[in-house]
Amino acid sequence: MQSGKGRGRMRHTTMILVAAFAVLFCPGIPPLADTVSKAARDAFEKRFEEMDTNLDGKIDRTEYVDYEVRKANERFDVADDNGDGFITKKEAERAMKKNQEEMRKKMQKWREKKEKEKQKP
Repeated sequence: MQSGKGRGRMRHTTMILVAAFAVLFCPGIPPLADTVSKAARDAFEKRFEEMDTNLDGKIDRTEYVDYEVRKANERFDVADDNGDGFITKKEAERAMKKNQEEMRKKMQKWREKKEKEKQKP
């Protein structure tokens, strides 16, 4: 069972990869720069660079799987509070609650930023 944080990262990674493949294989789609925010573009670039370990400008299956395994291990380590190599139901619940709280904080900051932008003349 993935923690809430793990599922969020997996969804984010999946969305980035879908966007990457859409850009590469669907020439009728507008360029990425025209369809997403700067933050999303930056996240895309960062993840792509993290996956492209041989720096050839492409992600092969091995790079993709290695990246996902590395991220899964990171999520596991976050959830495994006591480092015993197991995630108990309690640890999973704590990880999920922590992830939810982090997401609430990020959403609140985003809302505040949007509200400030609306108030600018």
